[in-house]
Amino acid sequence: MTRSIPTAALLMLTACQPFASGREIGCPILGSSDWIAFIDAMPGPGARPTLIVTGKVRVPTGGYRAQFPDIRVAESYPVQVFLDLEVTPPSGPATQAVTDLDVRGEWPMAPPVGSVTIRCGNQTVARIANVKTAR
Repeated sequence: MTRSIPTAALLMLTACQPFASGREIGCPILGSSDWIAFIDAMPGPGARPTLIVTGKVRVPTGGYRAQFPDIRVAESYPVQVFLDLEVTPPSGPATQAVTDLDVRGEWPMAPPVGSVTIRCGNQTVARIANVKTAR
C-alpha cells in the first residue's frame, strides 16, 4: 500500500495543468480591465455613427504599445464585432515596472451592434455584449 500513495500523488500532479498566462499563448499582456463599447450617433454637421471601444491592458514593462490594427464584422443581426489587440514590446530600453496602457479604437459603424469580442493572441480578453447607442 505504501507504493500506491506515491503513484497516486504522481497521477494527481500530472493531471494538473498550470494556468496559461497571456504570454504563454502569444499575448504579452498580464491582464486587462475597464472595457467599454458604444456607438456614438450624436447629431451634428457631418456626424457619422461611430463604434468606440476603450479599455486598459497591463504589460510587464514600460515601452509597450497596444492598438487595434483592424476590425472584423460578422454579418448577422445585430452585427458581431471582433477586434484583435496588437501589443508590441519595447524596441529599446524601458522602465522595469508593470504598466497600464489605455487602448482606444474608433470605426464608422451604424447601430445596432450585438457584441464586441476582443482577442489577444489565442485568448479572448473581453466580450462586451449589449452595445449601447448614444444619441
